[in-house]
Amino acid sequence: MIRIRKPKTPPAKLAIEGKIKCKSHCDDYSRNPSAYKIQEEKFKFASSIYAHESVKQALIDAQHQKCCFCERIIGNNGDVEHFRPKGAYQQAKGSPPQYSGYYWLAYKWENLYLSCSSCNQRLKKNLFPLKDPNKRATDHQQRISKERPMFIDCGKEDPEEFIGFNAEFAYAIDGNPRGQITIDYLNLNSPDLIEARRQRLRLLKELNKVLLETIDDVTNQAIQELAEEIKNILKEYVLDSAEFASAARCVVSSEFRDLIG
Repeated sequence: MIRIRKPKTPPAKLAIEGKIKCKSHCDDYSRNPSAYKIQEEKFKFASSIYAHESVKQALIDAQHQKCCFCERIIGNNGDVEHFRPKGAYQQAKGSPPQYSGYYWLAYKWENLYLSCSSCNQRLKKNLFPLKDPNKRATDHQQRISKERPMFIDCGKEDPEEFIGFNAEFAYAIDGNPRGQITIDYLNLNSPDLIEARRQRLRLLKELNKVLLETIDDVTNQAIQELAEEIKNILKEYVLDSAEFASAARCVVSSEFRDLIG
């Protein structure tokens, strides 16, 4: 995970139609809260608004086509993910879903990210653990500012302060519980992710090995040009736009000679 910097101004679809739809949900809930809590009434969320092409494209651009959680490149194939789940929430894995979810945030720009279908539909789903579940906002009249989420919000926080990498393996820095829960619940050390990171880092290390062998040969112009080309490639591996950039940054900072600036 890396820090995501979305434009402060939301897409017009959210600012206009999303605001209207949000008020409609809040009004409906206020008329009969108990019916929504026991699912006699259900919200009809408009994916045509929160997942509109303009919204999704803005997220794709802000996130460099990457999943906000696992950092896979997904391009147009991702889902629009609600950080605070809109329909229902779960405090922990295996716990029963509680209704209603954060319905009033279904169209809020700050609550939306781009996620791969695996992270969104198979792993995170309705999970949203809090440090103190008793402080959870359960309707639109309560304040989410009292909540202390255990998941790292990559649009407001820097995940690299909570999660580090030992080679291809993610770990919670200083045993931070939020980092650990984010890793565990989102399965950031799944076998397929570990293997994908391993392959990425293997190539990075091989390039660095070549660079170490060539950079000191200052008398050979062709070798120096090759070294500069390798430096530029290595720099691209740690950019926000690079797949698995957070793991690459950890490897560069801990294992590599200071060659790429």
